[in-house]
Amino acid sequence: MTAYEITPEEQNELGKALYDALNPLASAIRSRRSGLPADRMWEADPVEVTLSVLAAWKVMDAEVKRLTAHAAATAGSYGASYEQMGAAWGITRQGARKKWPDAVSRTAHATAGRRTLALFGGTAELLQA
Repeated sequence: MTAYEITPEEQNELGKALYDALNPLASAIRSRRSGLPADRMWEADPVEVTLSVLAAWKVMDAEVKRLTAHAAATAGSYGASYEQMGAAWGITRQGARKKWPDAVSRTAHATAGRRTLALFGGTAELLQA
């Protein structure tokens, strides 16, 4: 098991937590679509019930993608490379760059290792080789 994999027990707990988070959203979608109050949601057509769950998963998927991009941008702002982000996500460096194109600042990468030193009335730019 790699450092980023989860145990079967953790996966079960995660699944339960996701379903618990999803249920109110699915209920709200189902109620709006069927016109039935939440306490009568199971009286809706079974196809509508299952489609409301599917629609709620789509909303959750979009939110996870947004939060993932935010996490990648935060990692990049702290100096993580695309190679490191790709390793964490289980993809290549190129895959990470394509998935989160703005996560790593090109200017920060270009200026990494550069420092300006001011002494005796002059300045010098120091480059790390």
